[in-house]
Amino acid sequence: MFKSGFVAMIGKPNVGKSTLLNLLIGEKIAIVSPKPQATRKSVRGILNGKDYQIIFIDTPGVHESEKKLNQVMKKYIDEALEDFDLAVVITDNHGEIDEVLAEYLSKIKEKSKKAILIVNKTDLMNKEQIEQIKSEFTSKANFEKIIETSLIGSPDAKEKILEAILELLPEGPKYYEDDIISTETERFIIAEIIREKVMNNVSKEIPYHIAVTVEEMKYRQEKELYYIKANIIVERRAHKMIIIGEGGKKIKEIGKQARQEIEAFLRTKVYLELWVKIKEHWTKKEALIKEYIDPRF
Repeated sequence: MFKSGFVAMIGKPNVGKSTLLNLLIGEKIAIVSPKPQATRKSVRGILNGKDYQIIFIDTPGVHESEKKLNQVMKKYIDEALEDFDLAVVITDNHGEIDEVLAEYLSKIKEKSKKAILIVNKTDLMNKEQIEQIKSEFTSKANFEKIIETSLIGSPDAKEKILEAILELLPEGPKYYEDDIISTETERFIIAEIIREKVMNNVSKEIPYHIAVTVEEMKYRQEKELYYIKANIIVERRAHKMIIIGEGGKKIKEIGKQARQEIEAFLRTKVYLELWVKIKEHWTKKEALIKEYIDPRF
């Protein structure tokens, strides 16, 4: 018997969705950052086993906002919940259910789809807090399984979660070849690696206002390396100066960190050229959001 299906990963920002995806796949295909909105579009990761194939859909963090960029991100969650076989809802020690998350929990319930609740970061909670969170979530949706864990620090977290998913996954066909672990392009993953390094090296207010585009990427046979030119898009000159840093120190550090990870990803040497470009109010302009995030929306 072969099992397969699409698993939608739903939760508020920074609860551990991307951490879980990378843990289950065994490769880093989604960026992880303590800053909000690390994930902006749905990232598909594919886990292949002898008798199963799981297509994970890592969605942006659920939160209330009328901002144009947030409305685009919300569409990815809507899309993921249109056609899925299993929902994995992730929460953490904050355990908040706002109006938007309640709406998505209601959708899961309405569709009568199976769901798993993962209570992450239990090392930061006492038993009373854990029970309170479980009670709040189970009042909003039906969960076949509830897993209490800490994705970072629990050696058995991957095994427990994978076992639960496989138990609830339906029989189905193989959708992708065994050597495919993501439907994302190399350019997208490289742009996301660079964006992660920017996010982790600058202050809180800047990450929301940045995007990264890979303008050029080619393998130079004579030098046996990839030449990659990427633009870091910001909205203000002040943000540009912060990212560049005094004497260019910050951009050099960002470039160094990004290059090392891109080399590990591509398994070859990389020459990375970074430029910081200003596009005023790009997060409020639909045409630029489409260009930088996803042309479908």
